[in-house]
Amino acid sequence: MPRRLGVALSGGGDSTALLLALREAAPQIAVTAYIVDHALRPESAEEARRAARMAHDAGASARILTWDAPRPGQGHARTARHSLLAEACRKDGVTLLCLAHTLEDRIETLRMRAARGGPEATLTGPGAFDPSPVWPEGRDLNLARPFLSLTRAQLRAYLASRGAGWIEDPSNADARYERVRLRQAPISDGAARALIERSDAARAAAAADAEAARGLIRRGAAMTGWGGAQLDRAAFDLPAAPARRAFEALLLAVSGAPSPPAPRLVTAGLEALNAGEAWTGAGAMLTPGGVLGRDPGAAGRKDARAAPALRLRPGETGVFDGRFEVAGPARVEMLGERRPEAGDLSKISGPFRRTLPFDADSGAVLAGPAGQDLVKARAIAAERISGRLMARTPPAWFDGVSAEARACAALAKPVLKSNMRL
Repeated sequence: MPRRLGVALSGGGDSTALLLALREAAPQIAVTAYIVDHALRPESAEEARRAARMAHDAGASARILTWDAPRPGQGHARTARHSLLAEACRKDGVTLLCLAHTLEDRIETLRMRAARGGPEATLTGPGAFDPSPVWPEGRDLNLARPFLSLTRAQLRAYLASRGAGWIEDPSNADARYERVRLRQAPISDGAARALIERSDAARAAAAADAEAARGLIRRGAAMTGWGGAQLDRAAFDLPAAPARRAFEALLLAVSGAPSPPAPRLVTAGLEALNAGEAWTGAGAMLTPGGVLGRDPGAAGRKDARAAPALRLRPGETGVFDGRFEVAGPARVEMLGERRPEAGDLSKISGPFRRTLPFDADSGAVLAGPAGQDLVKARAIAAERISGRLMARTPPAWFDGVSAEARACAALAKPVLKSNMRL
């Protein structure tokens, strides 16, 4: 497959500098600029078109992605942006998306998290190479942030040296947003360094916990073809961060939920497992015998996260309920109270049978115990766990881009001497 990078381009100074640096450093690498129009301001459509022209002028292709259901608030916009970017990258076969976050962006994020007073683990902050935060859209997508050690002033000096312009987003000066208020209240160099040191330590601890959690899951969890897991209670009887990290990943994997469960739910589930008690929470259900699976109440209970039907045409592939990859043609729904004639589902606990993917057009159950002929949907629980816990490293060919970018920047202008470091 040809090497191709994605770049999230807003047309602002940071992302414009990233696009130009990538094109200058490695012109042989195809680059697609993904431009998200949040449609929150009347002028956003024209700004997106202007950014697309900038991308074409730099020798990159461009795609404008429009948020069809805009909602105010930076949190909603961030989730929508990542979902749109991930979906577009998947369609284009792009697995590496570059973001132009700077040193200031990292510090601002850490300041916001520190102000909330949560556990130290919340200070991991954005990293140089992370998985996409959205599921299932971003399940194959990695995010690279080459500019985390550079300042906005350095990037604008780089643009000035190239005679390049950029678009100023007025929301970057809107004091209604917490991030903007932080920019207007500068932090001392010493305090910023202390935050970064805490973040580096939190990331190192999180990586160690993730490695231990992977080992715990290998020893104490047997994944099933129907999307659940059989847990060994003794293996999880540990009052330690790795046990919580492992159980959190398992909850996400069997529930298909788009975002991590609240810490209190992870703790409650672990306590129930250790006590041999039934438990329901975070979209999952645990039996006294340690079987963990999708909450069957979602098939009909009004207060549970419902699983919308998935309609697939021939040749299409989609993810049902965040848990199964299914190939079309199919109209996938939860089995619910149906009683299919084909397939022996007796090895699956009664309540969990209701959560199986069912093709309403053919009348077939699409997943079941491993080894059965009826298995036509691939459970992606193990993939979810790997995405949460596996260490991410950039591909070797992107390391090459990194080296070329540093050399090119050093020769052309010392302002970006540390450019593209991963």
